[in-house]
Amino acid sequence: TATGTVNAVTTVLVGTQVSGTIKEIYVDFNSPVRKGQLIAQIDSAPFEAKVGQSRANLLQAGANVEKSEALLRDKKRIFDRNKELYGRGVVARSEFDTSETDYESAKAEVSVTKAQVAQAQAALNFDETNLKYTRIVSPVDGVVVSRNVDVGQTVAASFQTPTLFTIAEDLTKMQINTSV
Repeated sequence: TATGTVNAVTTVLVGTQVSGTIKEIYVDFNSPVRKGQLIAQIDSAPFEAKVGQSRANLLQAGANVEKSEALLRDKKRIFDRNKELYGRGVVARSEFDTSETDYESAKAEVSVTKAQVAQAQAALNFDETNLKYTRIVSPVDGVVVSRNVDVGQTVAASFQTPTLFTIAEDLTKMQINTSV
């Protein structure tokens, strides 16, 4: 005697990298799917808000660069003026040194604000990527053989990727797992 199960030779587990509430499910058991087809949607509102916040942070960082560059131009003018006046003996050495220090500090501040722009851009890219992950798409052509979620269910992807769907690539190629 033998007992066993019939399984597709190749199955793909479809999960999600982000946590959230399942808003829509577009396929069910035995649904044929194409590679890249949208099969489920996680509520994207929190992710859209995060992207908006990151865009605002990027704009603010860009404005800070403009502000620090304007300050740099001003400090350079003061430094150049004091350099000339110091050469003529009109300005004290301490005032010349202070203007030079202010100019060097302003140059460093421009570098800091440019780094903040790069950091804000990286955060925006990360948040936009997470927003894209709210769209669950089929990675292969095949047939849905298992659906493990329902609309309204919350999926948590904090420690490991939860399996939402199992898709069999080709149901004409099957294997039997038996115990004899």
